[in-house]
Amino acid sequence: MEQKSFTSIEGFGHLPQLLESSGGTRRIERVFVSAGVPLSLAFQTQGWIPLSAMMSLLERTARELGDDLFGLHLGETMQPADFGLWASYAQSAADLKTAIERGIRTLPFHQSGANMDLEIFDGKARWLYKILEPISCGRRHHSDHALLPMLTFMRRYLGPRWVPRRVEVGYDRPLHWRQLEERFGAPVVFACAADAIVFDSHLLERRATRKVQAADRFTYSDLRRVASRKPPRNLVDGTREIIRTRLKEPLTDIEGVARLLNVSRRTLQRELDEYGLNYRQVLEQVRTERAFDLLIESQDSITDIALSLGYGDVPSFTRAFRRWKGSPPSDFRRASGHVAAQEPIE
Repeated sequence: MEQKSFTSIEGFGHLPQLLESSGGTRRIERVFVSAGVPLSLAFQTQGWIPLSAMMSLLERTARELGDDLFGLHLGETMQPADFGLWASYAQSAADLKTAIERGIRTLPFHQSGANMDLEIFDGKARWLYKILEPISCGRRHHSDHALLPMLTFMRRYLGPRWVPRRVEVGYDRPLHWRQLEERFGAPVVFACAADAIVFDSHLLERRATRKVQAADRFTYSDLRRVASRKPPRNLVDGTREIIRTRLKEPLTDIEGVARLLNVSRRTLQRELDEYGLNYRQVLEQVRTERAFDLLIESQDSITDIALSLGYGDVPSFTRAFRRWKGSPPSDFRRASGHVAAQEPIE
């Protein structure tokens, strides 16, 4: 079973705002559609997206804006906490070593299919970030937008003017490589096995330049309580997550799901078959969950619910619902103790 990497859309940072400020919502739509990413994700603060789709989105945004340093510019607008609760937990540590170790241990709350590690050798330390899944769409802008916040993270302990010994990146040297070195304030080594910041190991003992007050301290228990949903860990969970997101368009086709997962339609069907499922069954599972939630918790009419789930009309939705529950959706809603106003005739 092929494993797919997912990441929180918090990693977008200010990408939608940068697109909108330079060309309005039409520019956002053009970039998201070209990357095969549901437009609704541009206006959400929580959710999951395949890591390959995130990287493709950054590359396409750079081309759309004609900005060869877009990854750096995006990274400069982001603080570590913009990447989510796991980063807030990590940077509440008292010293740099503990902070980095926290980030390594809790990265799975933010992203699957990637690793962080801390290597110590010959008086030096390397904090590295590595994506495990092969990526064909290009990774330069994603790497740059992650490395700058990592540098900002370290400067919380080492001071705002601190610079590392060197920065290592997993992509080939671009034309504007000297500008990269100017932004990082250090030599950049290209075509490495991972993205990394290399520095003197004795700095790991440095304590935060600003003490975290008890009232502001974010604990691991806080992280576990708040971050109840982790990224999808396999292709079936990933398929469900993408279907949930695309239903907001509403879109239900298998081709769009496969494209976001960076696999062919045939591969997706084969992978689902290993779990004893097919795409239609997974789609129906997601629709069922969503229909139950909307019927119980919302005032939306059954017509609106049917259309939001990708059904062309109420009778089609009603037939499907009868298969799920043996009764029409209006009966289910009444049995749940909730009756919406102006129910349509079925």
